[in-house]
Amino acid sequence: MTGQVGTDAAVSKGGNEFETLVAEFRRMHAALCAAAPDRELMATLQREFRDAADRLESSRQLVEDDRASRRIGMSSRGHPTLVPFDVEYLDEHTFRATVEFSDVHLGGNGAVHGGMIPLLFDDFLGMFVSEKGQPHSRTAFLKVNYRKITPVYRPLLVEGTIDRIEGRKTWVSGRLYHGPDVTADAEALFVRLLPGQP
Repeated sequence: MTGQVGTDAAVSKGGNEFETLVAEFRRMHAALCAAAPDRELMATLQREFRDAADRLESSRQLVEDDRASRRIGMSSRGHPTLVPFDVEYLDEHTFRATVEFSDVHLGGNGAVHGGMIPLLFDDFLGMFVSEKGQPHSRTAFLKVNYRKITPVYRPLLVEGTIDRIEGRKTWVSGRLYHGPDVTADAEALFVRLLPGQP
């Protein structure tokens, strides 16, 4: 993968149907975070959510590799907890993607909750290291600096750079942009696992 990257990579164990399921779950999650339902609607939704959870638990996959295989190339759209982004560019040293936070990620006053930004950087930079640095690496260190307010429901750009590789260690940095402004940046160290490490 070099230069411009598409986002239509195939996914096993459900393919586009699983991606669509996750997208609908995210939409419901964002709606719930922003809603003020009355008692009747809350009671109805509790039953519906309970029923949906029961059905999903009955089809639970126990093998980690099966769940990981649902990840869509260099994207977080196959995991409902992670912040979804769309790849714009990838080469040996640089990774860029677009991202938009929603009500799911809201802290207060229209700003993204501070804890969501390290989650984005950890996942985004970790994917980059796995693809262009050293596969099978884990986060050893992640430092995030908050420069400005990161807004919800605004198009943002997240960018990563591989700074150096030494032995099993890969140092990377990242930046989150709202227009020309850097709202947050990050420094991270990932370490390649030894054989047999989980």
